[in-house]
Amino acid sequence: MKAVRDDPSHPDPGFAELYAALQYASDLEPWLSLTAGTRPPVLYLGIGAGRLAVPLAEAGVELVGVDAHPGMLATLRLRLPRVEAHLALVEELDLGRTFDLVIAPSSLLETEPPLAAAARHVRPGGKLVYELLNPHWLDVGGSESCRVLRLDRGSAQIEVDYPTGHTQHAEVRLNWPEEVEERLARVGLELTRLWGRPEAESLAESAVYFVLAERPEPA
Repeated sequence: MKAVRDDPSHPDPGFAELYAALQYASDLEPWLSLTAGTRPPVLYLGIGAGRLAVPLAEAGVELVGVDAHPGMLATLRLRLPRVEAHLALVEELDLGRTFDLVIAPSSLLETEPPLAAAARHVRPGGKLVYELLNPHWLDVGGSESCRVLRLDRGSAQIEVDYPTGHTQHAEVRLNWPEEVEERLARVGLELTRLWGRPEAESLAESAVYFVLAERPEPA
């Protein structure tokens, strides 16, 4: 077992090694469908080593990528040398332009500073879609590969096993679905849709949930 941590402020080389070893994503939803009819490029926050970005690019999606981990971006640039990629903490990001669509998989926007930065990069009438770990799912025990060590209303300590033999130790901020609309309003966005994985019978049984928000057009 190789223990790794996802710490954007102090990047763990082992975390980049883990993601470089993972197979490319075979399920591109909801990300691919949401790009349909969107003016390119799509801003991808937390683009990582390209596990999802490579198949999206191969499907014809033009991306601008951001990640805080230099090892991740080194792998990404080998895999997608033509993609515009920026090394930055999301909460400090200022690209000087806005986008029709901003995506953020992997619970990247679990606190308000990165959520606010993401919102700043959505043009009026544009959309932000992001993925968050579901506190309700953690509250009932998680799974064999995602163990809950501690959980309270605001945060949880978890261990996640990967097929590569790595185990990630993480302290995560919890975002309860019932509070999403209020969080979005604070950064100038409106909730359009909130949903879980299609195989889950209810939102509470989904390990993650997805949020689609929009920046209103000026009156």
